[in-house]
Amino acid sequence: MPSARDLKRVLDRVRTAIPAQRKLEGDRRNIRLGLERITRAIQKEQPWIGVHVGGTNGKGSICTLLSYMFKQSGVRHGVFTSPSLFGTRNAVTINGMYPNQRLYESEIRNVQARFRRAASGWTFQTAEDPGELTPFELDTAVAFRIFNALRVKYGIVEVGMGGASDATNAMHEKGVTVISKIGLDHQEYLGNTIEEIAGVKAGIMRPFVPCIIDHTNSVEVLRVLTEHARSIGAPYYLTDDATDLLSPIDTARFQLEDYEKQNLLCALLAFKKLFPNMEIDLNQLLSKRPYPPGRKDLISVRDLTNGLREQPVFVDGAHNMLGVQALSTYINNQMRQGDEPVTWIMGLSASKTKPFASLIETLVRPQDRFAFVEYQPLPNEPSAVPAQLGREIAESVISSSEQIYDGDPSVDAAMQWACEKAGNEGPIVVTGSLYLIRELYNTEGVHTRRKFKTMRPGRSQLWYYTQLAQTRELTEEEAREFKQARRHWRLNPIRSPALVTDDQEPPRTSPVVSPETKEVQRRAAYHQNQADRYAQAIECIELDTANGLPSRNTAAPSSSKRVDMLQTVEELIRRQGEHLAAYQAAMHELRGYKVAVPEMKFMSYAKIYGRPPGPPRRKPRPTLPQDAEGEANAEPRPQFQSVDEARRNESGSKQ
Repeated sequence: MPSARDLKRVLDRVRTAIPAQRKLEGDRRNIRLGLERITRAIQKEQPWIGVHVGGTNGKGSICTLLSYMFKQSGVRHGVFTSPSLFGTRNAVTINGMYPNQRLYESEIRNVQARFRRAASGWTFQTAEDPGELTPFELDTAVAFRIFNALRVKYGIVEVGMGGASDATNAMHEKGVTVISKIGLDHQEYLGNTIEEIAGVKAGIMRPFVPCIIDHTNSVEVLRVLTEHARSIGAPYYLTDDATDLLSPIDTARFQLEDYEKQNLLCALLAFKKLFPNMEIDLNQLLSKRPYPPGRKDLISVRDLTNGLREQPVFVDGAHNMLGVQALSTYINNQMRQGDEPVTWIMGLSASKTKPFASLIETLVRPQDRFAFVEYQPLPNEPSAVPAQLGREIAESVISSSEQIYDGDPSVDAAMQWACEKAGNEGPIVVTGSLYLIRELYNTEGVHTRRKFKTMRPGRSQLWYYTQLAQTRELTEEEAREFKQARRHWRLNPIRSPALVTDDQEPPRTSPVVSPETKEVQRRAAYHQNQADRYAQAIECIELDTANGLPSRNTAAPSSSKRVDMLQTVEELIRRQGEHLAAYQAAMHELRGYKVAVPEMKFMSYAKIYGRPPGPPRRKPRPTLPQDAEGEANAEPRPQFQSVDEARRNESGSKQ
């Protein structure tokens, strides 16, 4: 009779071999390619110019490189990539910062309302109900609306899956398109051959819009891409024609792999097509480590391992054969020292066509340590490959079973094991599905080196909180954002009377705070903190007095001690009052009035936006002289009468 371990192994293999269609139904993944729904959800106006990046590998890296180039050149831009490792809102960045949470939520409601209006009474040509937007379509439409709302000049958009039928291909205007390295991936949606996949990804090209193509693609892929470009009249440029652009790079300082050079060339050529006269300092660009989150990243797990590991852990989300081959080359050239073992933590998403054995065998050597883990999929995400299957594949590569992790298949437990085995200096690499990387980044005790800031709340958030604060008490987070919105509104250089003069344009710099004002602010903050600390001490002493003083013996506290404690409380209350009085005096010196009036927070719509609410009134069209002259010379129009008037006139004429 087979053991429970054998039965579990067989079930894991069956789960992995489920056909794609049945697996999608079981996972309830809502993936529907096509532009029928997204075109009705996005706005008709697109004031920004799109930079569309497609391909299989390197899409996110090219988008990040372009973002750094735009930021270095001072061009206002937005970026939309997927999947996001820190939440759906963080898939969108504006000039390197996340949009405000309230803005993102409001745009989600706007997109859903717009699609409901468009979908009411509308069906496909096959009479199929359009249903709701897919999660990716919703994220794409929200990103486009945020680009419109925040008035970016350029929008860098990464293709989600495929190209021609991807939701991101619904953008109206493109300035340049980029197609990176193409390989076999998502065959159940895009096709079984490399030529079919290349044909789908070529669909992002537009007539007369330049397209940058990675020349390291296979001959079959290049043939499909170039033929499609010629057929629609899209000029295309291969990266091998521009290798001289990388000559200024300090090769002794920056040792780039071949695929990194191609990604950089794709981004640089696309930037040159948009801005031919702008120059990019490549050494300054590379010094900022322009990699997207989850690619060639370093994280700290010191808090997760309770100080066991001080050195950072290397993270790279290589989840297909092209990415794994590039990662293997990088690890062997940059991190592996001779026959030194590397400790791997890997997790993959289930797929019918993904070669799991080849992926593991490409990375792992016999002396390495290996942990195959599972992630917890969110709704509309693929399930994880069973950990037992990964361990079985590793047993055929690694020399000893003691070097294979056989514990809890969670990433935090595997990280503890990896740090114990590798110590503080041994290399540890986390790779595989980006869903696994996201789970690792969101684990308590894991700290990433890249930190993105969030944009300040704008005028719409200020008006939203103004209305909300008059109906209920704000939460701590809402009150903080309300305060930030008011401060941002008042300190705007365009609105500051100290910076605006009649004979010149308002400067675009923040107001300079004098040293005297900074000293008053410091004094006010000090007295406020002291008053808060005294309040905490008073509360603690009052609790001790009410419940009995804690002491080493069980005897009740004496009356003299109670008197001393009461006197101490009175002294603390007196000092707290002094600090509060000093704080109020400092704030009076800063703002000009003693007590903050709550109603002063509530500004009117006209004051916030500079115009009254509601649509502007249409002015009557003035009568032109030629119109008046034409009406004078025109034949008189017939006067129409009602039925009663006609009868009365007829009877009067007979009489």
